[in-house]
Amino acid sequence: MLTNIINNALQYTPEGNSVYVKIVDSNGYVGFCVQDEGIGIKEDDLPYLFERFYRGDKSRDRKTGGIGIGLSIVKALMDAHRGKIQIGSKWKEGTEITVFFPKHETL
Repeated sequence: MLTNIINNALQYTPEGNSVYVKIVDSNGYVGFCVQDEGIGIKEDDLPYLFERFYRGDKSRDRKTGGIGIGLSIVKALMDAHRGKIQIGSKWKEGTEITVFFPKHETL
């Protein structure tokens, strides 16, 4: 999951801009946040990001833009772990993806 999210951030962040990864701990969940200074995601595309084979930029082909299953797999894995995923983005400013896993009490 982390590899997919970081690879997306690096792919869509212009050279010279940054990608940040941090650990998050909040309200019974722990996870990670990947924030980039990339091209961002258009608001109209945000509701469809977890659909299989969806690619926001229709001009990309499979050689440069993937086939659109990465985030759908991440979402399925998060659901399997009873986790949460949040995406925030501003077009031409960047994207932030945070995944949260529920904490389990040790016995």
